[in-house]
Amino acid sequence: MPVEKGDFVIVDYIALTKEDGEEKVFDTTIEEEAKKAELSLESFGPILVVIGEGRLLSSVEEALIGVEEGEWKTIELPPEKAFGKRDKSKIITVSARELSRQGIVPRPGESITFEYKRKRYMGRIIHVGGGRVIVDTNHPLAGKNVVYKVKVVKIIRDLNGKIDALLHRWFGDIEGCEVKIDDGRVTVTLPEDLLVVERLGIFVRGLARDIEKHLPDVKEFSVTFRFTFERAEEKKEEEPQQEKAVAPEGT
Repeated sequence: MPVEKGDFVIVDYIALTKEDGEEKVFDTTIEEEAKKAELSLESFGPILVVIGEGRLLSSVEEALIGVEEGEWKTIELPPEKAFGKRDKSKIITVSARELSRQGIVPRPGESITFEYKRKRYMGRIIHVGGGRVIVDTNHPLAGKNVVYKVKVVKIIRDLNGKIDALLHRWFGDIEGCEVKIDDGRVTVTLPEDLLVVERLGIFVRGLARDIEKHLPDVKEFSVTFRFTFERAEEKKEEEPQQEKAVAPEGT
């Protein structure tokens, strides 16, 4: 069966800009492609996309509907369906003193996050001078034609598979994890090693929200941790055998 809206789909992709016949990769799940493009990415490998959730661009997810498992799909997007057209109103002039107050030393070409008129912005500094800093808050890929080459690696339709995929999304590859499903109640048992993970509570809450949002058949979700104790086996001391009394002959 091909991909449908709401499906759990494992995908690989190569995302690139296409300008004047030149292609430049800006994101990918494939390590070899990242090396070719000299990208520094934290992790590689196929990712989970729930069609319609917005993990990828909505226009990309919509284009995957109808694609078969194992099939590649090339999706070409104009700026308005990708990261938007460039908007001159998003080029902001801020005083250098205001940025300094926020702990920012403005330098041309730097990407910064700052507050301006009680709003938070991310942008790239394009000019510094005369006590003023000009920041472009357009998306870095705004105004560009974008191409996504996406492979549907696997379509997951069973509940156990979906929960495993969500676990991998939030915790990566973990050993010693168990999932039990009983009448709409899901219990996930995690190894005690995860208790040292920073922001563990945020990951568990994120997993719970995804289960609530995408798995309507689940009415209850709980997490437990397993502690295994290795104890030395206690050996019982053998009791000395009592000597049997030998009866004299003839008695």
